[in-house]
Amino acid sequence: MRYFIQFVVALLLIQGAFAESIEVKDFETLDQENRYTVLIENIRCPVCQGQSIGGSNSGLASDLREQVRKMILNKKSDKDIYLFMVERYGDFVNFKPPINSKTYLLWFAPLFLLVLCLIYLFRITRNKNEHISSSVSDIERAKKLLK
Repeated sequence: MRYFIQFVVALLLIQGAFAESIEVKDFETLDQENRYTVLIENIRCPVCQGQSIGGSNSGLASDLREQVRKMILNKKSDKDIYLFMVERYGDFVNFKPPINSKTYLLWFAPLFLLVLCLIYLFRITRNKNEHISSSVSDIERAKKLLK
């Protein structure tokens, strides 16, 4: 029983070390709070791979969340906030980057690879059908020779 109690106490102490505090943000209106939530989920953390600043624990993400909050309270538009982030960190911070000369490869490479795979699949199946038809004619010729 003593070991069980020690285990439970150790488990509770470890849990406290990994607990994260909840950030409470004050906004003037519910609309501002909704904008904040949408913006922090659509802006990628420059430090973390594939996480938004809303879901990241990094210090930079925390600073960026605070910057977004201040800009919302200063009546900046969503476009201004995205522009500010892109100017500082590049198109990488947008989960939906714009189509421009720098991002053509990002947008069109998957489509190009899909077309190449379809062409390859078509050629493979066409060659297989030709091979099957030639083998059928070979079988017929072999049957005639055996008679």
